[in-house]
Amino acid sequence: MSDLAELKQMPLAPLAPANEPPAMVPAAPQMSTPKKAAIIIGALGSEAAGPILEQLDEASLRNFASAMCRLDRVGPDIVHATIAEFLTDLDMIESSVTGGLESARSILQQYVNDATLTRIMDDADSPSVHNVWQKLAKVDDLALSDFLAREHPQTASVVVSKVTAEQAARVLSMLPAERAREIVLGVTKISSLDKTVVETIGGSVSRDFLSRQPKGGTGQKAADRVGSIMNYISGETRNVVMAYLDEIRPEFANEVRRKMFTFEDVATRVEKRDVAAIVRAVDQEVLLKALSGAEENAPKTREFIMSSISSRIAEQLNEELADFGKVKIREAEEAQTEFLRIIRQLEAAGELQLIELDD
Repeated sequence: MSDLAELKQMPLAPLAPANEPPAMVPAAPQMSTPKKAAIIIGALGSEAAGPILEQLDEASLRNFASAMCRLDRVGPDIVHATIAEFLTDLDMIESSVTGGLESARSILQQYVNDATLTRIMDDADSPSVHNVWQKLAKVDDLALSDFLAREHPQTASVVVSKVTAEQAARVLSMLPAERAREIVLGVTKISSLDKTVVETIGGSVSRDFLSRQPKGGTGQKAADRVGSIMNYISGETRNVVMAYLDEIRPEFANEVRRKMFTFEDVATRVEKRDVAAIVRAVDQEVLLKALSGAEENAPKTREFIMSSISSRIAEQLNEELADFGKVKIREAEEAQTEFLRIIRQLEAAGELQLIELDD
C-alpha cells in the first residue's frame, strides 16, 4: 500500500494574485435584461447555476431559454462587464427590509384577490407538514447537515425520509459515518410513527431551523451575496471583477473578500495541523487535479499544503503529480471547489475550525 493510500485510511485527528493586474472591465453593452441574465447564468455553469434555475417559474425559464438560444458567442470582455454591472446593481439594492406577515400581506394584496391572498398567507404562516418538507428542498445542504448533526435521531430520520433521495444522499455524506448510519436506521422505522408525531416534528423543524435560515433576496447583505457568487465563478473572471470593484468601490470590495473562501484562501484560513486531515478526506484524483492546477492559479496554497504534511507524503505526492501531468484549468478549478467542499464538511462536523480574518 502506498504511503498516500495509507494516510487516507488513518482516522481524522486567495486565487493567487496574477503577476500583472487584470485589465479593467469595459462598460457593459446595451442589451435586454434576459440576455444579461443568460450571460451570467452561462458564466456560472450548470452546477453553480442550478439552485438559481430551480427558483424560477416556467415563464421565467422560457425567457431564459429564449435569450440563451439567441446569444452568439460572447467574449470575455462582455461577460466580465455584464457580471460587474450586475454586482454593482446588487450592492445598490436596499438591504434593510421589515419582514413579517403584515408586510407580506400589504405587498401582495395589491396584486391578488382576497381568496388567493388568504390561501397564500395561510400556507406561508402554517408549519404544515407539506409546507415544511417543501421548504427543506431549498435549504443549503451544509446548513441542513449541521442541523441534523445536532438534532434528536428521530427528528433527523423523519427529515431525511421526507426530502428527495438525492438531497438525502448529499446531506448524509456530510455527516460522520456513525451518525449517518444512525439516521438511516431510524428511517426504516418511520412508517410506524403516528401521523401526529410526524406533524409535531415538522412544526419543530419549521420553528427551530427554517425560521432561522436566510430568506435570500434583499434580506441578505450585498457583500454576503456577492462573496457567495465569487466563490463559484472562474478564477480569471473573479480576478477581473474584483479589480473592477477595487476601482469603483474599494471598501465594498474588501468586505466582499472577507465573505469569500477560495482555494487561494486555504493558505491563510486553514491551520497547518488540519491539512493532513483534509488530504486524507479528499479523493486522491481530486487532490492531484487541485494541486496540479494550483501550480498556475494558487502556488501559495500548493506550497502551504506540501509544507504542512510529512516529507514522505509530500515526496510521494510530487512523484504522482509528475506522472499525472498537466490538467485543464476548468478541471483544476472544479477539483479545487470539491477540495473546499470537503473543508466545509469537516468544519461542520467539528473536525476543524477556519481562521477568522482580522477586521
